[in-house]
Amino acid sequence: MASKKVIVPETIHPAGPEILKQVADVIYEAEQSGKPLREFTDEAHAIIVRLGEIDREMLEQAKNLMIIAKHGVGYDNIDIEAATQKKVVVINTPLDNAESVAEHDLGLMLAINKKIVEADRGIRIGKPKPRKDLVGVELKDKTLGLIGVGHIGSTLAGQCRAAFNMSVIVYDPYVAKEKAAQLGVTKIEKLDDMLPGADYVVICVPLTKETANLIGARELNLMKPGAFLINSSRGGIVDEQALYDSLVKGTIAGAALDVFLKEPPATDHPLFSLDNFIGTPHIAGGTTEAMRRMATTCAEEILRVFRGERPKFPINPEMLD
Repeated sequence: MASKKVIVPETIHPAGPEILKQVADVIYEAEQSGKPLREFTDEAHAIIVRLGEIDREMLEQAKNLMIIAKHGVGYDNIDIEAATQKKVVVINTPLDNAESVAEHDLGLMLAINKKIVEADRGIRIGKPKPRKDLVGVELKDKTLGLIGVGHIGSTLAGQCRAAFNMSVIVYDPYVAKEKAAQLGVTKIEKLDDMLPGADYVVICVPLTKETANLIGARELNLMKPGAFLINSSRGGIVDEQALYDSLVKGTIAGAALDVFLKEPPATDHPLFSLDNFIGTPHIAGGTTEAMRRMATTCAEEILRVFRGERPKFPINPEMLD
């Protein structure tokens, strides 16, 4: 096993590479070498990837590759079809950052509805807004609308119910009503029926063909005028131009995004000109605890594959049957 090579192109918690160094050669932070990732893939037996793209061309030249470990949940940056055709197993870390992302979503909910960032902007430049213009609203007893109720969504639901006595309604075609009831939430069969009933709409689904541009002008118009939209899942799920228009018109009260269609977003992005918008640079899952867990899970999954064992979190399980 010592002859195996693991490529880690982006910075991750050192706990992962330390585990792997015991049995493999680890090329850590390969991007810092100045060489593109493509120059490393031909010798890699495993790759740990965060936001970097693994496309078909890279997979075609990866003659020894056995596993791609996605450090995180969303895997839209990996060509799963090409990986499967190349007999490469792909895994992710679906459990490790749920708490961190849910807490970030909750933080954005509080920041936007209490106008915390808007108040901070004014006081920093010596031009605080009048207090009457900074009156917020409470989370207590409001209704949270979740699009997706997987690990992150269910964690956020529990936080909001416990801390703020919020009712939780969810749209998730892949979750049965009975399962939703077990989680203490109410399943709504159609997105169009869920949106008008929520004071806060939080997106907790991956970017897929089905979810691309899921929230556009039509969907925003279905939301309450006083509602808030939160997305820390993936850019491309929300139509950013439609969101800008809705915020300018007052169709909804405010929005917060941790993810954008293009990352990093341009500094002159229209949304950044609005007081009722908050943006963060794709950091929802980035806590010390989550980073350690994700790095460790990636390393453990790689070792399982190297040993000929079945990984716990395969995205393309057909590879293993």
